[in-house]
Amino acid sequence: METVVLAGQCVLVGLLAGWLALGAIENIRRPWVNRDSVSDVLAMRTMRDAWPDTYRAFRSNRIEDARLHRLIFSAIVAAESIVAVTLVAGTAALGLALFELIPTETARIVAALGVLGFTAIWGAFLVGGQWVHYWVGHEGTQHSHFLLALWGVGTWVALV
Repeated sequence: METVVLAGQCVLVGLLAGWLALGAIENIRRPWVNRDSVSDVLAMRTMRDAWPDTYRAFRSNRIEDARLHRLIFSAIVAAESIVAVTLVAGTAALGLALFELIPTETARIVAALGVLGFTAIWGAFLVGGQWVHYWVGHEGTQHSHFLLALWGVGTWVALV
């Protein structure tokens, strides 16, 4: 049974690794796609245009400095990249543990660090998004971040 559990953990962590690695690669290859979206959220542009009364109530939370937008986006991409590499290492470690080439506990620790990082990214998006009230105008994005955070939590539960 332990082999099946370990194989399952390897698959679950590998799926997170694949998803986040692809996201990080696309953010490096085509940064304007998500960078511009991050800028819109931080500056509360959609809220300003579509919900002017709500915008007036919360506009003091907006962040309009384009340099800060670029810095925040760069930090996001760096975090995604580091966590993606950690998840890939965790997946590889779990695979090696399946063949008893490294201790299972070591593999699970590496994988858990990656899963924690994955979950923390989306939790940070939710917290930061709450500051700029991205549930107004970007609720689909917020829902995606909730689901990604839950995916990370589910994988964490299966891992530990």
